[in-house]
Amino acid sequence: MLTSITSETFLQLRLIINQLSQEQFSSKLNVLNGSSIGQHVRHILEFYICLSQGIRSGIVDYDKRVRNHSIESDPEYAAMILEELSSLFCCGEREDMALINTIEYNSHVISTNSSVSRELIYLIEHSIHHYAIIAIALRSHFQHITLPENFGVAYSTTKHKQSTESELVHHH
Repeated sequence: MLTSITSETFLQLRLIINQLSQEQFSSKLNVLNGSSIGQHVRHILEFYICLSQGIRSGIVDYDKRVRNHSIESDPEYAAMILEELSSLFCCGEREDMALINTIEYNSHVISTNSSVSRELIYLIEHSIHHYAIIAIALRSHFQHITLPENFGVAYSTTKHKQSTESELVHHH
């Protein structure tokens, strides 16, 4: 299940990347506080890259991710990385694998037990949060872009909207 949601999340991002020119992708936008859509894409993908490294080592630490600035400046390269991640996370064979999630707060290292499935849940939610920010930029600067349905909308919000709409239909 998580793999199909991850695939759908990746597909939405791919649809956006494919519609943007290199300049649109990498332009610093005021609505994004001077960052670019490409920087948000890089940020999203680096979390998945970090998880893929954590699957190999058993430890995931998102603070130690490597910033690959080629992802934020080149939409074709970003799409290629997205394809690699898509093939890596499509199978779900390691979803139940145990991981240690480590983070540092005020020079204190905190570690907690986790799993690949728990981290995928986090990354899906993290991605959707950034998609919402990207959608704001697209609507204000690049109106020609077609947004996938529910792009940047949490699954729980979509589900709630659908149930509310069906209640309204049944009451009339």
